[in-house]
Amino acid sequence: MALLFYWRGDNYPKDMACFKSCELNQNSELMNKVKKGEHIWAFTRRQDKIYVLALDLCVLLTRCNSSKDPSRRYGIYKVEGDPRQSRYFDTKLGANIEQTIRSLGITANAKILGHSFQGRNGVRLLDSIDEQKLIQFSSTLPRI
Repeated sequence: MALLFYWRGDNYPKDMACFKSCELNQNSELMNKVKKGEHIWAFTRRQDKIYVLALDLCVLLTRCNSSKDPSRRYGIYKVEGDPRQSRYFDTKLGANIEQTIRSLGITANAKILGHSFQGRNGVRLLDSIDEQKLIQFSSTLPRI
């Protein structure tokens, strides 16, 4: 199983300024179903309105956030990634990924791509062909 996660453009810089953690939090039940070794791909939107790949998170474990965990504001499910296997991409230098995302076997028809990834659609299940497209796209991206 692989997932595609939209890391909102207004949240991404704030989250990264606090710390570069290998975790994602969301309310989608899909986040609680990924297994160790599977991947969650995250993309974001830069200030110049270009969509870029931000993260390839290799899952280490999943759990529910406690009610006291400050990360819970993003969702009840927490996925922690393996810092040795996960990759953060340099979003300032990253290539536009919008056409690649629109070519995947998921529905992303909104004129503004991010609008296709709101609410329950914030996380999408990818098939192996979709994941291979993301692997290929990411192969030359600069990392941070």
